[in-house]
Amino acid sequence: MSATSLSAARFITSSFLRSHRSEGRHAARLERVLAIGRAFLTVSGLLAIYLDPTEPARLAELTYAILFAYALYSVIVLAFVHRATRLAPKDGEVLHGIDILWTAALTFVSSGPVSPFFLFFLFVELEAAYRWGFRETVATAVLTVTLFLIETGIAGAWNPAWFPWTDLALNRTVLRVSYLLLTGFLVGYLAEQEKQSRAEIAAVADAARQPRVDLGLGGSVTAVARGLLRTFGATAVDFVIQDFETRRTMLWRVDASDTEPASKRGLHLELDPAQQAAWLFDDPGRAWHAMKSGEAGAATAVRLAEPGVWPLQRTTVELPRALVAARTFTTVTASNLGLPDEWRGRVYLFDATHAGSLDGWLHFLDALTEHITPALTNVFLLRRLRSRAGAVERARVARELHDGAIQSLFGVEMKIEAVRRSGELTHAAMDAELAQVQELLRREVLALRELMQALRPIELETSDQLPDVLAALVERFRRDTGVSARFVWTGGPISLHPSTALEVARIVQEALVNVRKHSRARNVLVRLTSEDHTCSLVIEDDGQGFEFEGRLSARELDKRRIGPAIIKERARIAGAQLAVDSAPGLGARLELTFAEGAHA
Repeated sequence: MSATSLSAARFITSSFLRSHRSEGRHAARLERVLAIGRAFLTVSGLLAIYLDPTEPARLAELTYAILFAYALYSVIVLAFVHRATRLAPKDGEVLHGIDILWTAALTFVSSGPVSPFFLFFLFVELEAAYRWGFRETVATAVLTVTLFLIETGIAGAWNPAWFPWTDLALNRTVLRVSYLLLTGFLVGYLAEQEKQSRAEIAAVADAARQPRVDLGLGGSVTAVARGLLRTFGATAVDFVIQDFETRRTMLWRVDASDTEPASKRGLHLELDPAQQAAWLFDDPGRAWHAMKSGEAGAATAVRLAEPGVWPLQRTTVELPRALVAARTFTTVTASNLGLPDEWRGRVYLFDATHAGSLDGWLHFLDALTEHITPALTNVFLLRRLRSRAGAVERARVARELHDGAIQSLFGVEMKIEAVRRSGELTHAAMDAELAQVQELLRREVLALRELMQALRPIELETSDQLPDVLAALVERFRRDTGVSARFVWTGGPISLHPSTALEVARIVQEALVNVRKHSRARNVLVRLTSEDHTCSLVIEDDGQGFEFEGRLSARELDKRRIGPAIIKERARIAGAQLAVDSAPGLGARLELTFAEGAHA
């Protein structure tokens, strides 16, 4: 075989993505499809020779018997594979061998090379292509050709009367051998390409599943890098990400010797501006492949992949010295990804194995990173949102401590200092001053406890738990403050989305804090009602009320810039309708209505 033929064979039977080539092709499913085709072919063949009295021309009774037996066998196999819950790959090999034997026997007894059942040889080649790929299909073609030639020779020697026109029989034999070989090569090639396309889809889907919220950005990047390492057979993968908002650039490194679990982060470090310029230099395009030149910093020949452009473009790039010195490699392949105005990244694969066509390999890398980008973007943006939420929460805690506990403690300090300096206080006056200090400390203890409760996560997995959670909040408020507080639940089961139910609990928590801080109420009622596919929450007290009189909706409260800000925001998040009734000096009433099943 020539070097060109060897190269073509290696391309057709590439081992690239071999681990993904069998995904989605379970043996039971394969055999069910083939069993239907086998049964259709044998039964229709039996019907065809029944309708055509001229065929078979030789040994008609024996041919009918063998074909009938083959058809019966096909129906039995069809029934078996449709009932079987699990089949092994070896079962397919056995069935394939039996099909070859049936076909050889059927053609041998029915006119040999001019048999009307020559089509059955083509069926076994199609079977091989559907089950496996190029190599197995060509091997089947060679085997069937060998059997065909052997039985042709035996038939000619055994009964020369079968071949009254020797030249015609020889021509037909050569022609049908050519048919078998060409068909085996063609359908094998098509099957191999179909398997390769399916393997690429499976690899892309697998890579897109790697970024996960629970792993965080670092864990997700490491998981993707390890997946690329396995898929492309590289010796090392470096993944660089730059955050446009923070202007930070991180580098994650994974080597082929890395045996850590996928959930553990790889080696990562933050790049300074000089290193950032080296790893995120202006490269020629989205995906490219280069072979390192002799000198660091010298011009390097690059093969460049552009979307929809075949073949690869050729150009030269000067690889930064820092990049060349960072790894010992012969070839480097890179692909860019990111979201404009948010982040950008680049993945480097060192000494990756590209079996077959570099064009298809590099275009596949470009497509794979394009599919990874949305998943990584979700993790990246969620990380940023969590960071911002954490900063907002820390700022709120700092503000609460500064405006509450610190100011109160400062007042207590001044009060104690005034008492210490006053030497003429009577015992009763001293008791009164100390009582005030004690009251201040008691209020701040309550405020700090409320702050801790607000920061602690509420254990609420389903909306069915909401009444118990609210009852516990109200009871704790009553016990800590001494204010008479009650919780009432009426109606049927609660059918809110868990995130909405959590917002309801937070609203009640915030409302009780406001009651203690501002209303001076003696009685508080929290009522939860579920009926007619709606859920309503009412919180009312007999305190000072708000600075307005009457009933206002959330829109009217926003327009006047009054009302409980945090409760208004949480009601908006939960999709609730908020209304506030206020009578200054007589109390206030908050009413929220939620649509059951709504998602916060």
